[in-house]
Amino acid sequence: MKENVIFIIIDSMNARKFFGNENVSLTPNFDYLIKNGSYFEKAYSSADSTLLAITSIFTGKHPFKTGIRSDKFNKLSKDVPTFFDVLKKNSYNFYAFKPTVTKTIGLLPKFENNDCDYYYHFDLHDGLGDKIIDLLEGNKMKQPWIYYIHLNDLHFPISVAENFNDEKFGFSNYERQVSAIDYWIGKIIKKIDFENTILVITSDHGVFIPAVRTKDHQINFEVNAKKQMLTSTLTNKIPNFLKPFKSKMFYLMEDKQQNKLEKFVEKLNLKPHEKRGLLWRRGDLNKYLFDENVHVPLLMVGNKIEKNKIVSKQVRTMDIFPTIFQIINIQENNDLDGESLVPYIQGKEYEDKIAYFESTPSLEKKANEVIGLSTSKYKYFRDRITPKKRVHLFDLQNDPYEDHNIANENPKIIEEMENLLSTMRNEKTIKVDEYSEAETKAIEEELKKLGYD
Repeated sequence: MKENVIFIIIDSMNARKFFGNENVSLTPNFDYLIKNGSYFEKAYSSADSTLLAITSIFTGKHPFKTGIRSDKFNKLSKDVPTFFDVLKKNSYNFYAFKPTVTKTIGLLPKFENNDCDYYYHFDLHDGLGDKIIDLLEGNKMKQPWIYYIHLNDLHFPISVAENFNDEKFGFSNYERQVSAIDYWIGKIIKKIDFENTILVITSDHGVFIPAVRTKDHQINFEVNAKKQMLTSTLTNKIPNFLKPFKSKMFYLMEDKQQNKLEKFVEKLNLKPHEKRGLLWRRGDLNKYLFDENVHVPLLMVGNKIEKNKIVSKQVRTMDIFPTIFQIINIQENNDLDGESLVPYIQGKEYEDKIAYFESTPSLEKKANEVIGLSTSKYKYFRDRITPKKRVHLFDLQNDPYEDHNIANENPKIIEEMENLLSTMRNEKTIKVDEYSEAETKAIEEELKKLGYD
């Protein structure tokens, strides 16, 4: 019998809040799964937001090879096969629960359950958890199957589950919601037969958490979810001819508030990474690729997967499906950037994989976008168009929080990193299919509903 696959993406899951000393949430179920599976503590996403990131996951290719990314948002190129295509050829059936935005880019297949799409902030405690479990019960899915679950519970603005809105579950709303997700993961795994099912838990991208608790300070700049949703509802009712004025006023007010926060935070005795977390805004026009953006959890559990295995080597989320395919004995002959991680799970000595990543464009304003990569020693990113602009270099071994940009003092290392990046970027790319303005606008409108600017 072919193994089934449950593939869970926890949107915006910061790796440091999933496993390690900075996980202060109550996560007995995550901890149990890590002890009974293989956890990759240095996994990197290909991008800092959902659409580019999941495209890489489900194609095994860098974003610039998929056709989805040019000067505007596009659908997946018709020339790029997905892992769903491979699974379909191997008689797999598809089931899912996912936010509606993911269906706009032509990446995902038709799922067997007609209620697979949900509207943005439909969280586990709103009823999504019960729907997920219901499909797992009573052999309702035709075997073999892959069950794709994309959770938006941590996507800002966070509406904390009522039973978890207490400091014992974490200081910030984010940390408390992680505790709430863990509770539901515990209910879900009780319904899984791990003898013939592989469970994968990861994230599309990381996120800054605008809350800091130190010995000297307790500061929380998280958005009030109810107010944010009410504001969004009201602004959506504004007539189209007034929307340019609305956007202008919004940005003016945002900038004014941001200036006040910057003056306040600058006076505090905080580390650079703590300050940037507090001052982060989703609509920032200066893009970055710090670990907060792209470092994600990656956990695999199953009968054929090593137990209590912590893999310290650097890997990528686009390696996930090549790994699954090797485990379930499916041959994949496409030219992929992703590679199987089975040798890492088996404990063989392999080098860190070089991780490439890029920022996602803003929708309403031209942003200062960046591209970059991470090796075992260094993180490097710079302006997307001009290599010598906005150059950042960090010594990951001595500065894991990326507090000190050492680019100016290390021109030779910059040259080496740029050569690596250029080699990657000069590989064969995919011709971008020409999509209409209406199709691009449809993608962007869905993203705006999620709070992207």
